[in-house]
Amino acid sequence: MPNLHTPISAHDFHQGDLNAPIQLVHFGDFECPYSGALDIALHHLRNSEGDHLLYVFRPFPLSDIHPHAHIATRAAYAANDQGQFWPMYDVLFQNQNALGATFLKIYAEKLGLDSARFESDFRSDKYEDHIARSVEDAKASGAHGTPTLYINGQFHDNREGLWKLQRLRNAVRDVTKQEN
Repeated sequence: MPNLHTPISAHDFHQGDLNAPIQLVHFGDFECPYSGALDIALHHLRNSEGDHLLYVFRPFPLSDIHPHAHIATRAAYAANDQGQFWPMYDVLFQNQNALGATFLKIYAEKLGLDSARFESDFRSDKYEDHIARSVEDAKASGAHGTPTLYINGQFHDNREGLWKLQRLRNAVRDVTKQEN
């Protein structure tokens, strides 16, 4: 089984306590329909698990099959620089079929971001090293596609159908049972 290459840290895009008993790392692609479906299941899981769950998102844009994945990732980073990563994350997954540059700019405006700053940051190459490191980390962690999850360090991939809520809950339950 592959191991998570880079340990979770405060520098990750995360929601929840870094010491939560359930730690879920998601290597995802904003344009991937399976990552989008998983996001819906993750919202339910986060609501049910509350403080027991740490959720980490690590971008893994599969640009060869999802032509807007890379620019959507840049938009998320640009939103993050204005303290709005998670609202942009939600908008990107909710609008997976509309991730062109014009749409991304509209989403930034709707989120109340400084439009000129967003546009400048988004159009620059300032995030390319971050994105490249995230992709390298995904590959070094054994990810071949999206979504790929690590639940308390255990590898799970798209073939398991974890975008279905019950399968995701079962995977979390099985991992936590093994630890007790």
